[in-house]
Amino acid sequence: MGAKRCYESLPFSWDHKPLETARNDQQWLESIIRNAAPFTDWWTKARIIQLAYRVSETLAAKGLKGAPVYAGLDSEAAIVKTLQTQCPYPASCDFFRTVNEDFVIEVLSAWKTQQFSETVSRNFEVYADNEHPNVFLITSTVPVSLDVDRVLPPANRFRPLFNLNEFSRIVDEQNIRRLTLRTHGYANPADGFYYSFCQEAAALDPSGNSPESRTLKPDHLYVGYSWPSEKPITSPGLWADYRTSPGVVLKFLFSLSGIAGIAGAILYVFLRWVMAPVLWLLDQIPGIAAIDQTLRYRETLNLAVHWYWLTPALFMFWLLLLLLLRIVVYQRDRYRAIHYGAPDLAEFFWRLDRALTHKQHWPKDRNLWVNLIGHSMGALLLVNVLRILSDRFGKDDGGAIRPDTELENDEPDSIGDNLLLDKMLLASPDIPLEFLREGRNNYVRSAIRRCRRIYLLSSDRDIVLRYLSTMGNWFTEPSLQMAGMRLGNVYLKPTKVGREVPYRPNVRIMVHSEPAVRPTSSYDLFCKFNYLDCSRMKGVNQIPLPLNRATGLLIDILNTPLYLLGVGKVDLHGGYFQTYTIAFQLIKFLLADEMADDDSIRDGIEKIIQGTPVLFLPSQVWRMPGDGTPG
Repeated sequence: MGAKRCYESLPFSWDHKPLETARNDQQWLESIIRNAAPFTDWWTKARIIQLAYRVSETLAAKGLKGAPVYAGLDSEAAIVKTLQTQCPYPASCDFFRTVNEDFVIEVLSAWKTQQFSETVSRNFEVYADNEHPNVFLITSTVPVSLDVDRVLPPANRFRPLFNLNEFSRIVDEQNIRRLTLRTHGYANPADGFYYSFCQEAAALDPSGNSPESRTLKPDHLYVGYSWPSEKPITSPGLWADYRTSPGVVLKFLFSLSGIAGIAGAILYVFLRWVMAPVLWLLDQIPGIAAIDQTLRYRETLNLAVHWYWLTPALFMFWLLLLLLLRIVVYQRDRYRAIHYGAPDLAEFFWRLDRALTHKQHWPKDRNLWVNLIGHSMGALLLVNVLRILSDRFGKDDGGAIRPDTELENDEPDSIGDNLLLDKMLLASPDIPLEFLREGRNNYVRSAIRRCRRIYLLSSDRDIVLRYLSTMGNWFTEPSLQMAGMRLGNVYLKPTKVGREVPYRPNVRIMVHSEPAVRPTSSYDLFCKFNYLDCSRMKGVNQIPLPLNRATGLLIDILNTPLYLLGVGKVDLHGGYFQTYTIAFQLIKFLLADEMADDDSIRDGIEKIIQGTPVLFLPSQVWRMPGDGTPG
């Protein structure tokens, strides 16, 4: 044993600590145990501390498989034996490679020197799929609420890896060349994503089929990323806040009632001292006096001027409106995607890159190609991840130009010393079109410039983006156009040019459409996209009417109840990932043809969508407005 002890002996005791301090420490350890995957490094470290303490009569509890939480073991060897006996995972996993007496001594010493919090700080976990060797899952460790525990992946399907080093070892030993990461969007809680991700994994890597028929080759990993999203209305985190923070709720109600009282008083003064005299003057005109007898608006006004009727009415209206905006969880999810999900995923890539750099068998000229697939708010998360990585690996040019990359125009594509960005697939991205304009120094530009190819799967019939996003972003986006025009609502409108330039990207407002590209647009960013218009595809639409001024609003009205009731498996916002759709067949094709050239990819896409309502505009066909090809 080479580790040095910073404590005298085992077992530890709570007796020398005040009762309140002991309770806080124990509750902290138990919170880690509840929210961490069993036998990961931070779970193991918390469990080591528990096993080292004597049983507390005031806080006795049952641990894993009925074992006492505080066992009071008298040696490091006993702690190691207890943990290894309880671990159900293969002996080849890094838990058995790492957890020994030296490891236990380091953990206990960190606890005694008050450095333990640093050793158990984890922003993500990695899981291996028990059914598909090339499928993995990453989860952010942030819960949806401080008062609600995390929902861990099903233990019978996913095995938690000890830490990222175990994942990097698998990448190294299996000679992995490509990694595709797929993340979800708004209102997609953990358990729902786990289920849908398993369905996708089964479609991409079907068991029992020949290797040639599988989308995932032996050197290609499919990785899901779950960030802390929650389900609207019924999410436990929504209502736990009201129960655990009554003081904050009271402060909110007091502030709202004060604002309602001020607004009600202003409205009373306006009606009483402005509208009432005006109506009295108008009442002197015979024609208007006759109308007054019919509509009885004077009596209505007299009732309204009682300010004590106005104040509670305004208060209840605003209360219901703000409650509605809160329980649809749009802004909550948006905050977590940007401030929790994106940094945690960026740290995963950064740590993976650093771990591969230190691998003895990882040659310097070997690269790991990365594909990114983002849906809805997950697309917003991905471009924020690339912004974070751009700030680290080179901001102005998107990263250092690598001499060994064979890219058209020598585009910068590095997101690390060993990671290169290949394709990015954005399905209904919840990103403002405004970010594709000139003079916008933003995360979208750096993200788009880094990708070799970008594919946009969008629909003009996505009511979540067209309406809910507009409502949710009305108070937060700098301009109304940013709130009401999203990249995920772009569709392809036929042009008069013919076969050479058959479509132009447009975006629908209400009943009318506008060109997605304007004179102030950054054309080079629009040119990077390969557009796949899925507006009329089954799975994201159930109304086969063509889009025009007369049918636009009718399509939305008819599609909405079908979407809410789940009729015909229609998902207006997320149907691209239903495995029976043409969109998912396109995703499989783009992942399978790993290093194909543009012409081969274009021919393959056109073959898949032939005879379907999906429209395709490749980036090579793009023409800027005013270049001699009328739109």
